[in-house]
Amino acid sequence: MDRPALSPAHDALKAFVGDWTGTEELAASPWAPASPARADCEYRLALNGFILIQHYRQRREDGSEFLGHNVFTADPGTGETLWYGFDSYGFPPESPARGHWTGPTLTLEKKTTRGVARHRLTPDADRLSHEIDVKLGEDREFGPFLRARYTRTER
Repeated sequence: MDRPALSPAHDALKAFVGDWTGTEELAASPWAPASPARADCEYRLALNGFILIQHYRQRREDGSEFLGHNVFTADPGTGETLWYGFDSYGFPPESPARGHWTGPTLTLEKKTTRGVARHRLTPDADRLSHEIDVKLGEDREFGPFLRARYTRTER
């Protein structure tokens, strides 16, 4: 059996490596009211470049915080980028978000029993944008959930 090799999808994840800080605008959700927030993201390669690990900390104006531990990799069979997310709300990943790169933007879609989330992450040198649109419950259309802009603080 052949061992998987690093793919272009793995190489593309290197654009995230470093420490980032920035601001977020969040829409209301079943878990929290609409709010601006500050967030810090730390991305590190692991396991010889097969995995990108993200530690995430969001702080809202009311003092609450949301934490995430996310793992990115590539599916050797399809070439898709996979994202397994764990967070302080406690919902375990039923399956990974799956997606692909279009130019500089990684688009991932996550389907759960609660709804569908579409993430667009665009690293650009020392800037990173993250946009999330969601369809929750019986929603037929995607609506904005998060708009975030981060600046790299360290590579």
